[in-house]
Amino acid sequence: MRLPAIAAAASLPRMIAILSYAAGILSHTPLWVWALLALLAWLGSLGLRQRRMTLRRIAIVPAIFILWGLAGLVARPFDPDTIAALWLGGLAGGLLLGLATGPRILSADRLRGRVELPASWWPLLRNLIIFFAHYALTVTAILTAHRVVLIQADIVVSGGSAGYFIGWGLALWRRYRSVADTATASAG
Repeated sequence: MRLPAIAAAASLPRMIAILSYAAGILSHTPLWVWALLALLAWLGSLGLRQRRMTLRRIAIVPAIFILWGLAGLVARPFDPDTIAALWLGGLAGGLLLGLATGPRILSADRLRGRVELPASWWPLLRNLIIFFAHYALTVTAILTAHRVVLIQADIVVSGGSAGYFIGWGLALWRRYRSVADTATASAG
């Protein structure tokens, strides 16, 4: 037997064990988590095409992540000061990132409360990154001895995602107010 074949044969039971372990994690994940992933992937995929949207519709994803970020504070095994410090630290960093990377607006129709946004991979990628950061930290915290550090990291991610979308929303609003109104421009 050649050396690579021996190594492959020796690692097969380990690979089967890892896949079995992963299947157990995935099968014990609550259905609402998969539904949330599907919703966030679908909403993010809408950004792959240039589109016109109402401000209310744009607020759906930020609202989901801000509420999820706040929900991440419930039942944490730390004193309120520690939770607040971690969450607010994440919030501050996320806020700055959101302000810096807020959406680009091609046009605005203030009469109908709509904006036109360019096609971008970022909404889908952003939704998946934040979702999987929460998911990975939560699952890993349950399964490892590093529970305290991972729960603290998830609190920071919760604050960071809430802060990001607050900053992103502020950037959207600022750009919405500064871009020319297409309803006024087409009427004049």
